[in-house]
Amino acid sequence: MNLAHGLGERSDLPVPLWLALYAGAAAVLIAFFAVSALRPKPRAGREVPLPLAGLADARITRALLRAGGLIAFGVLLAVAWFGADDSHNPAPVWFYVWFWVGLIPASLLFGPFWRLVNPVRPLAAIVRSCLPRGVRRELRSDGAGNVVAVGGMIAFLWLELASPHPDSPRAVAVFVTIYAAVHAIGGALFGPRWFAQADTFEVYSGLIAAMSPFGRGADGRLVLVVLGGAMFDGFSGLPLWTDLTGLIRQPVTSLLATAALAVLLVLNVRAYREAIRTTSAYLRPGVSTVDDEFTCPMVPIMVGYGVAHYFSFAVFEGQLGWLLATDPFGRGWDLLGVGGASVDYAVPGPAVISAVQVGAIVLGHVMGVVSAHDRALRVVRADDLRSGQYPMVTLMVVYTGIAIVLVSAG
Repeated sequence: MNLAHGLGERSDLPVPLWLALYAGAAAVLIAFFAVSALRPKPRAGREVPLPLAGLADARITRALLRAGGLIAFGVLLAVAWFGADDSHNPAPVWFYVWFWVGLIPASLLFGPFWRLVNPVRPLAAIVRSCLPRGVRRELRSDGAGNVVAVGGMIAFLWLELASPHPDSPRAVAVFVTIYAAVHAIGGALFGPRWFAQADTFEVYSGLIAAMSPFGRGADGRLVLVVLGGAMFDGFSGLPLWTDLTGLIRQPVTSLLATAALAVLLVLNVRAYREAIRTTSAYLRPGVSTVDDEFTCPMVPIMVGYGVAHYFSFAVFEGQLGWLLATDPFGRGWDLLGVGGASVDYAVPGPAVISAVQVGAIVLGHVMGVVSAHDRALRVVRADDLRSGQYPMVTLMVVYTGIAIVLVSAG
């Protein structure tokens, strides 16, 4: 089971690589010039329709979601800690596929999904209610929470991509237990705002939820961390990397992967900062910074690359998670009546997978261009509206090319 790399050999493009690269770059550029000509004003948001909002806000709905989150959390921990410590344990698949990859469609469809399901929130609330009032605090600085959220994402990406045994159930158990303990303590001391600012997966889900078709009326570093991690995951599937790591053993392989992951994270941050610095020359009077303004345009890129990178991983390993769930503790059970069944690797075919990959990348970048244009209308001088967007568009074209190369050469 190769949990760290979901694309494998199913990433053959249905068209030549050079054509995909040109088509992807052309789509981004065409979108840029089209929105420049056709969208003179920023888009307006849409509020959730009242009946739907009433259902989502109902106490019973939230109680059921929270109860479901607590049950799933308990089952995951029990299986990860006490099930077989081998590839027959479903906990790693549940964690990496059903939870991590599943956060993308769940947040796109239902908004900040993890905020409603997060099992650590009620645990922290119980502990907080037992603390003396003099011990309780309020999280006053967004920056402190964001540092914790970014650190948590780096730790998760290291576990998935660079640790010696990412598919170990015990490694998953240790990570989830530490994650729960840290946020239970943080939530108990600093209140519910801790989760909105410091919980890695709540922040991540909230960023993706910005693309949901509904809304009610950011953290750029976390987006860049996720992009850098996804790029490393694709890079580690290239023959250059696999040949190199095939010549060495642990723990050197893990150390090399950690260093490469760190380099890609830093390069992503530097590239984004350089684009922001160049854009700053075109700002309207009184606008001093645009870091937050151009965070949102990076979210569709993150989501598009996430869909492309994890699509086949989710389809095939997701089936495996269901099959392994029939005997979660390795006791010879067949709870779901699927004993003897196997993963169907024939559907979807390589052409469908590759079309989804390229389509998700291009669509994500096109949506990023549209979002960036909306932000530019607010902060860039009217006379420099087009030239003021060139730095971010250039960055998006580069991201498009890198992403297509990585999904095609894994």
